[in-house]
Amino acid sequence: MRKFEFLDLKKLHASIDPEIRAAMDGVLGHGKFIMGPEVGQFDCDWAGYCQTTDAIGCANGTAALHTILQVMGIGPGDEVVVPSNTFIATAESVRLTGARPVFCEADEATLLIDARAAESLITPRTRAIVAVHLYGTPADMDALLAAGARHGIPVVEDASQAHGGLYRGRKAGSLGIAAAFSFFPGKNLGAFGDAGGITTSDAGLGAACRLYVNHGRRDKYEHLSMGTNYRLDTLQAAILLAKLPHLDKWIATRRKLARAYREILLGEPFASHAVRVPDVTDGSESAYHLFTIQSEGRDAIQAALGKRGVSTGVHYPIPCHLQPSMADVQPAMPGSLPVTERAAETILSLPICPTMATSDVEAICDILKSVLAGGK
Repeated sequence: MRKFEFLDLKKLHASIDPEIRAAMDGVLGHGKFIMGPEVGQFDCDWAGYCQTTDAIGCANGTAALHTILQVMGIGPGDEVVVPSNTFIATAESVRLTGARPVFCEADEATLLIDARAAESLITPRTRAIVAVHLYGTPADMDALLAAGARHGIPVVEDASQAHGGLYRGRKAGSLGIAAAFSFFPGKNLGAFGDAGGITTSDAGLGAACRLYVNHGRRDKYEHLSMGTNYRLDTLQAAILLAKLPHLDKWIATRRKLARAYREILLGEPFASHAVRVPDVTDGSESAYHLFTIQSEGRDAIQAALGKRGVSTGVHYPIPCHLQPSMADVQPAMPGSLPVTERAAETILSLPICPTMATSDVEAICDILKSVLAGGK
C-alpha cells in the first residue's frame, strides 16, 4: 500500500543536504555556539525577506510572542484579544505577561480571527489584538488595523504559520507593530529543533526586544533592563540561513498543490458530501503551511484515511477557550464561540509538502472520495 506522509522532512532535507552540512560544519569550525555570526546574519536576512527593518532571533515562537507583549508593557490587569482557533501558545504568551487573553470568534469563511468580533471585545483594559495567520493565510489586517486605530490599540501578528504569506502584496510579519514567527521543524521555514523570531519596523520596540531575549544585556556583564534567556542558537541560525534561499520555491510548490486540491475538492462529488475548503482572506496569498478541509464525521474520515495510507492532522481539536489551562481566566463555556467550536469538530489537515507532486494530490483525493462513498 502506498503511503502519503503528512510532511516528509527527511526527503525535503535530503534535497539540500550539502548546504545543510556546510552550514553545520561552519559552526563547528568557529565554535561560537551562542550568539555566533550566523545569528546576526539571519536576523538581517530574515528582516529583508519579511520587508521589515529589524528581526530578532529567538528560542521559539512562544518566546517571540511573549517578548513582544512583555516589551510593550502588557501585564497584570491588562487584556489582549486573541482568536480561540489557534495553537495554545498564542494565549499562553499573553498569560506569561500576567495579562488576560480574551478569546475571539473565528470568521466563518476563513476560520481566522473575525475582525468585527475582535473590535466588539475591546474594553478600557485592552492593550493589543493578536492576529494569527493560521494555516499560512494572513488575517483580515485592513479591518483589524482599522479597528485598532479607532481605539488606539496596536495589532501584533502571530505569523508562526505564515512564512512567505502575502497580504495585499506585503509579507506576513510586516503588517502590524511586530510579528512573532516559529521555526519549529515542521514550519515552512524550519530549524532542526526549536527556534523563533521577531520582526518589526519600530526601532524602539526592536531594540527593546533584542535586549529582552538576551538578559537585558549590552555588554557581557552589563544589563540595562530585565530580560531572560530567549536567544536563538547559532546552529539553528546557520540551518535557517541555508534553507532560506529555498523558501520561495517551496512555497510556490505548496501553492501549486493547494490549487490542485481546491480544484478537485470544490467540485463533485465532494460538494455533495458537504466537504468544505476554508476561504483565503480577500487580498491574501496563503503560504499554505497547512491545507485544511471541513467535514462531518471528521474522526471516522481521518481513521479511514489512515488505514489507506494517508497521514492527516487536526489543527486544532480543542479551542483555546475550552482548554483546562485557561479555565482560571475564562471558565469554559461550550457554545459561546459556535464557529470556532464547529471548526474544532470538523477540521482536517491533508498532506501538503514541497516534496509532493500534483499526482499525489489527485491520488489522495481519490482515496478521500472512496472513503466518503463508504469504500472499504
